[in-house]
Amino acid sequence: MKPSYLESLERIKEEHSEMNKNLNQQRAELEKVNTEKENMHRSYMTYAEVAGTMRNDIKRAEEANKRLQEFILQTLSPLLSPEHQASCLAAMESFKSASSPRENGNGAAALPPGFPPGAAGMLGMLPFGMNPAMSQLFNQFTSQNGDGTGAGGSEAKKAKLEDPDDNELEIDVTNDDNPSTTNGGAGHKNGRDSTNSVASSGASTPSIASNSAKARQQQPQGGLQSLEQMSFLAGLNPNMLRQGGYNLFSDPHAHAKIAAAMSQMSGRPAYSFKIVDGVPTPTLFPADAQKGPGIPTGLKKKMELNHGEVVCAATIARDNTRVYTGGKGCVKIWDVCESDITGNTVANRPSIATLDCLKENYIRSCKLFQDGKTLLIGGEASTVALWDLTTQMKTLDLETDSQACYALALSPDEKLLFACLADGNILIYDIHNREKVHTLPGHQDGASCLDLSKDGTKLWSGGLDNSVRCWDLGQRKELAKHDFSSQVFSLGCCPNDEWVAVGMENNNVEVLSTTMKEKYQLTQHESCVLSLKFAHSGKFFISTGKDNALNAWRTPYGASLFQLKENTSVLSCDISFDDSLIVTGSGEKKATLYAIDY
Repeated sequence: MKPSYLESLERIKEEHSEMNKNLNQQRAELEKVNTEKENMHRSYMTYAEVAGTMRNDIKRAEEANKRLQEFILQTLSPLLSPEHQASCLAAMESFKSASSPRENGNGAAALPPGFPPGAAGMLGMLPFGMNPAMSQLFNQFTSQNGDGTGAGGSEAKKAKLEDPDDNELEIDVTNDDNPSTTNGGAGHKNGRDSTNSVASSGASTPSIASNSAKARQQQPQGGLQSLEQMSFLAGLNPNMLRQGGYNLFSDPHAHAKIAAAMSQMSGRPAYSFKIVDGVPTPTLFPADAQKGPGIPTGLKKKMELNHGEVVCAATIARDNTRVYTGGKGCVKIWDVCESDITGNTVANRPSIATLDCLKENYIRSCKLFQDGKTLLIGGEASTVALWDLTTQMKTLDLETDSQACYALALSPDEKLLFACLADGNILIYDIHNREKVHTLPGHQDGASCLDLSKDGTKLWSGGLDNSVRCWDLGQRKELAKHDFSSQVFSLGCCPNDEWVAVGMENNNVEVLSTTMKEKYQLTQHESCVLSLKFAHSGKFFISTGKDNALNAWRTPYGASLFQLKENTSVLSCDISFDDSLIVTGSGEKKATLYAIDY
């Protein structure tokens, strides 16, 4: 008997439901696989950086070994008695033998006592201080009398063990990403929650200054001191290493401990990668990456501006006396007094004026003229509004022929307006003559962000089509295009016109060179990067994201200067003209004004 129509329909519904269920399961599995893939990639980059750091440490250790051998033979040995000179030379020969293992009768490398089979391949790579023979040598001539006076019993001879030429081999283990290095192990440094340091769980990081005077006198400032600092971090006894009583290979967790110590010393996991020809390598920061004139160390909250709606745009007046915040359907103006910035309390007062605009649509960009008398407002509407701030009246509506304007920029002479539109075009508008000048097509999806070079000859734009484009404004044509695997949400040009920073939907910040085929990738954000702004000095820039974070980066390589967490997503930001203030707009329906510490 043939099934009825209703039965067939019911069976089809059941099959459709089962197929949807299977489809959802497949999507969940695919998402899980993609997450695992990303985690594996991050782990690989971390391991690559650890390997690079170890190679550099080994090279430095080899240089230290060479200098110390020359120092012992040329300076220390002539000061010893003949008996001790013979012991010294014998220990030196033993050290050389351990560094270059010989084969025994079975074809295997001959090892010093206490080393297991298979360890020969690592002997030549061990930093100074891990080698038992050299440890024995220094133990003999720096601790032989038990009181630290050395073989000759002379403080003068002991002091000669410090080679003044080894200063460049000294490793600074102060961890700028480790919150426990300051304030007695508190979880903040310069107003920042540490999210990247392996040591953020509460382990403190000792500094070089914490070594005792006796230890400094008993050892050179090269690889041995660095190893002892690492061993201290790793929970190993540095005295055992120095005296040759610790067998590295007998501890199954030794290498893990040393790797963890190196992570603490270097600020693991890696968050900055230099990419050349598509190949990423962890960035090695210079010694002054996080310090120096014009380099900020943190923020202090000065004002809370309760807008009442989600703040999608914010800007600071050139003279620091006003802040403008854009939310839903209005821009609010806030007065900033000198006492607000210099005081010790967080100011909280109502706005002094409200500009009703864009008919209950969200405002996405506010651009203030240099004289502080005119404000451009764009957002989720088909017009860009021009407001006279002296009369608080709207003087012009610029039609864009698009459903939304996501970002605005002004030419240096403030005659031309550039607007990113939802249809992917970039509109050029002559404000003085009140007419459209040109449209730059190119983005296949919405143009989300833009910025001008300092001289105003080039325009950089980012879009939801996963691309960043550079435009020649003289010829009004596209000069270059950079493709990514993620949508572009924010963008900023460095005032020196050498770098462009891009905030991505995939949580990364990409720093592009305008002159070379290299870039930096910064991975400290945990969610999409919603806004980005360079300091007017060009020495640093900030980025904010859906992860509630504000990150400050050193230009261009992205050394983390500080990180600050707000309670909700940070949607917008601006830096004052003198680089003294930062304002952020958040999903908490308020803006926050911070003073920058240097």
